[in-house]
Amino acid sequence: MKNNIENGIYIPDEHRNLIPVDEWVKREDPTAAQAVVLVTDFGMLEIAKGDLPGGFNFEGAQKAAAEYRKGFRCPTRHEAIEMYDARFRGLDEALKKIGGKPITTIGWTSEADPDPEYNSYTAFLYLGYTGYVYFNCKYNAFAVRPVSAFKE
Repeated sequence: MKNNIENGIYIPDEHRNLIPVDEWVKREDPTAAQAVVLVTDFGMLEIAKGDLPGGFNFEGAQKAAAEYRKGFRCPTRHEAIEMYDARFRGLDEALKKIGGKPITTIGWTSEADPDPEYNSYTAFLYLGYTGYVYFNCKYNAFAVRPVSAFKE
């Protein structure tokens, strides 16, 4: 739920309060943040400050994202597109300010091919550097950037 919070990028503090990035970086250790929260008309998405180390196949990506922290998962195709669009509205800069990495890798989404009877061996990826979403073989290894619906 959005709760009348202005669209933008925020840092969740230890009490799950959303702090504007420019305020957060005034703290003694701004790199203590573990995530950013992207607030859009579609909701609030918590995004890990970096990709998980290593490459994962589709099933491994789903498991690794779920194990990152409670409630986390791989992004949907639509969330990946929102993340890409937000790169040009300050998301990459916010990630850098908290010691994170920009979203520039090829990463798994949470979505397999929508017609498994036709093709059950592919799933959707996003190209963080172009914003494209396409499908690839589930057995190939790609990055994972965990996300979660933000709840205060």
